[in-house]
Amino acid sequence: MSERYHFSQIRVGEMPQPTEETVLRRDIAGSMKSITEELVRMDASRDELAGYAAELAALADRIRQHDKRDFPAMLGRLFQGEASRQDLLDVLDFEILTGHSTTLSLPLELWLDGQMVRGKANYGVPWQGPPGRVHGGVLALTMDILLAKTQDFFPNLGMTGTLTLRYLAATPLNTDVTLEASVQRIEGRKLFCQGRVLVGERVSVEASGVWISAGGDYQWKEEFKPQ
Repeated sequence: MSERYHFSQIRVGEMPQPTEETVLRRDIAGSMKSITEELVRMDASRDELAGYAAELAALADRIRQHDKRDFPAMLGRLFQGEASRQDLLDVLDFEILTGHSTTLSLPLELWLDGQMVRGKANYGVPWQGPPGRVHGGVLALTMDILLAKTQDFFPNLGMTGTLTLRYLAATPLNTDVTLEASVQRIEGRKLFCQGRVLVGERVSVEASGVWISAGGDYQWKEEFKPQ
């Protein structure tokens, strides 16, 4: 029997083993990201720029001719526990904050470590705000997905209720940063959590947030329940 997935099995920012098709889609996204990175500082002649523009416009037109997959149908199978691995990847791998097959996702990795969420990131030039620094809005996106991952400790699906940030220091570009988040407490359908971004030992961003469960009170999964 082939593997089947349900929405409740999804962990924030974590994907199943990619299919061969998904590997190719990630390769395409990787090339697009590379173009974006190079374009920011590329020193090229007008004729070279015109050539690149024409090539990419032609490629975009070719891609536009393909039929589109039925996204609502994929979601329906996911909520019914009948999604294939490709269905799951087609939904998660294009997610704006953590997907690997989209040029829009943030350059970060997240995982669970005991009762902590941990992560790492390294932001290139496309994420710049002030010269040499990561844009504050990009860091807000980062904290939103970082704190959202604390929901992996619960079977619930919730949405961001509030997100409060304190920018304590600049976060430099092209520098490895670490992330960490934890649950403060749960109160019925509300999950209170906190997180931070560290550059070495220095905290550059602190955040706190409240997530609201869409389906009943938050209850710890057995494997993560505090002792």
